[in-house]
Amino acid sequence: MARGCRTARTVRRLTAAVALSGGAALLLSACSSSGTALAQKACVHVDASIRLYTEAQHETDVATARRKANEAVAQLEDALQFAAQATSSNPAFNPLMTTLQEIGRTSESNLIPALRAQCAAATSATAGSTPVG
Repeated sequence: MARGCRTARTVRRLTAAVALSGGAALLLSACSSSGTALAQKACVHVDASIRLYTEAQHETDVATARRKANEAVAQLEDALQFAAQATSSNPAFNPLMTTLQEIGRTSESNLIPALRAQCAAATSATAGSTPVG
């Protein structure tokens, strides 16, 4: 009878260990996909910003051009918040956050190529892959 109790305890311990390790793996994959989702949210703002910036560059009315350029910067500032959260979840998104931190230090036209590449990587990223910086 004592041997049966030990076997039952061992089975329970093994079951608990397997459940815990599976839960940890699930939690880690959820964090990774959370980072991807946040980076993709940042990229929605980046895309809007690029569109507004391009419109501002082709606008003939100075006031409208200035308004669209300001809206473009505001979109990048919104994107920065999501990119920072994405980096907290998955450090692979740090290049996106770092590029967005250059707002105000350089023209958006200088940031667009890097932002497009980083958002393309974030958009195509899956929970198990690492985006390219």
